[in-house]
Amino acid sequence: MDDRSLLGDVPLGRLNGACVLVVDDDEEIRTFLATLLSDHGAAVLEASDGERALEVAQRSLPDLITLDLSMPGTDGIEAFSRLRNAPETGQIPICIITGHPEFRKVIYDRPVTAPEGFVDKPCDPDRLVQTIRRILGLAKRKRDRDRTTSPEQ
Repeated sequence: MDDRSLLGDVPLGRLNGACVLVVDDDEEIRTFLATLLSDHGAAVLEASDGERALEVAQRSLPDLITLDLSMPGTDGIEAFSRLRNAPETGQIPICIITGHPEFRKVIYDRPVTAPEGFVDKPCDPDRLVQTIRRILGLAKRKRDRDRTTSPEQ
């Protein structure tokens, strides 16, 4: 399946106005990710720690969350579990972006649904955009499928 069919008729590489919450404690990385995603057509929200990420996610219900795992305070591992367990945010796709690939095991050992994507730092900008497009496309197809298979009320 080609990338264009996942998000509809948008230029290849565009994120079609999707709202993405970027969570990272490193301001430079957060700015890089926010700029990259907005340059590709996304509306971007930012949070510098896990607690703030939970607040913004519950208030704004973004289409996708990029989440660093290693942060002070409420780290990404705890924030990931809390996002997955909250009824409001449990279905929001999450792409883990971390400089600690060994944390994958910690995430996958959690009793919650695994993340929809995982990108290692430093991340290749094209690969990151491609991964986010894939995740958003799969989420859209799931919503469309759920809408067509749900019983009429």
